[in-house]
Amino acid sequence: MILEKRMTAEEYLEFERTSVVRHEFVDGVIHAMAGDKKRNNRVVRRLIRLLDEPVETKGCDLFFTVVKMQIPNGKYRYPDVVVTCEEDADEYLIQAPCAIFEVLSDSTEDVDQGEKLEEYLKIASVQRYVLLRQDRALVMVYARENDGWRFSLLENTGEFEIPCIGATLKLEDIYAGIV
Repeated sequence: MILEKRMTAEEYLEFERTSVVRHEFVDGVIHAMAGDKKRNNRVVRRLIRLLDEPVETKGCDLFFTVVKMQIPNGKYRYPDVVVTCEEDADEYLIQAPCAIFEVLSDSTEDVDQGEKLEEYLKIASVQRYVLLRQDRALVMVYARENDGWRFSLLENTGEFEIPCIGATLKLEDIYAGIV
């Protein structure tokens, strides 16, 4: 759902603090977030469990679905899971993520692989952008390297690293009992 009223970023942030529905902010317009399927939530929950110990060990933070992230171009997004190792000045915003995870759904797939991909890869602190299917064991990993971005597609088996927390995630662990 798109609210037709245009807002400034400051108006959006104030509005969002009291809203019972989450909204993303894109080009002065707010977009209500749709509910997720149970399978989507299971993948998010598994990611949280697998990332929790490495995040704690490194002294970083792990947030999911209800904490918004500030994009440098003045947009605000709610990633499914995000890791940050820097302390943010604003208690309501993640400003320096090192790893972002989005679980694809029919309603978000185009945005996650299009607009968000472009936005997230431009954030200087991001080392990994990971897209996960919820209907089968398939993961797309965008990894920042010294000479640019590398793309990897993993299906059914394999592993990928989250360097900012020293973690290696295996598809078998993420999807066990889910698909």
